[in-house]
Amino acid sequence: MKQMMVTTLDRTLPIFIELMGWNEWQEEFVRPDGYHCYHWLQTTGGKGLFECSGKTITLSENQGVLLPPRVPHRYVTLTHPWSTWYITFNGNYAPFIVSSLGLATSTVIHWEPHSPLSSLHKRSRNLALRNLDFNGMDGSAFVYRFLINLKRYGQVDNQRSLSQHNLRLMPLFRFLDENYSDPNLGLTHMADHAGVSPQQLNFLFRTATGMSPYQYLIHLRILKAKEMLINEEKLTIKAIALLVGFLDTSHFVSSFRKLENIPPGQYRNIHHNHE
Repeated sequence: MKQMMVTTLDRTLPIFIELMGWNEWQEEFVRPDGYHCYHWLQTTGGKGLFECSGKTITLSENQGVLLPPRVPHRYVTLTHPWSTWYITFNGNYAPFIVSSLGLATSTVIHWEPHSPLSSLHKRSRNLALRNLDFNGMDGSAFVYRFLINLKRYGQVDNQRSLSQHNLRLMPLFRFLDENYSDPNLGLTHMADHAGVSPQQLNFLFRTATGMSPYQYLIHLRILKAKEMLINEEKLTIKAIALLVGFLDTSHFVSSFRKLENIPPGQYRNIHHNHE
């Protein structure tokens, strides 16, 4: 078995790599007590069998599994060779990051062959050969970017990845950017433009952005209002409210305050005073 490993010793960072390695000939592993930190294993060639949490899953190319700490597991080779890349990580913020990203654990995560996840093992090897400081902040940044990409491109079962949801919504994003000022713009109009039902649109938006279509529209209108508050000094608050799609100035002010924690007039004064 040829193996290359990178270890880290700095455990003071919020999230850090504990161990990273490449196995060209993956052998059987049995861990009845699990691993003491988060453990990611993906197939880079061939095929293996992974057992955990009462499930038996097959790991082929462009597939991996993320295990929380101390989950008993076992994996065996189905083809020779079975090549793998793995990374174990920990840190005080590791559970929070995994949870907040909504990453699936103890199940197969797969991705499209052209996604960045497909070449990550090669990139990490090249970085290790160039002596990237995986021991410090570079390693912490690397594992954080890996988890972000896992969220963005990873798929569970037949669900689309986050990037695929974004791609599907891209025409609607452009439509909203051009028509946000229309005060009559609502969920039905957005769903019709996207060619889906309002219920489907709600699901797509919450998956891709973490908010409903209406919340996204309000965020977009407030973003455009912030630009006008800074760049268009002669426009009144009421005029800006109308220009970004609010018929009611008080609704605009309350929405602005809710998102920015200050009213629009104060926001304008702060930015003009800093010029």
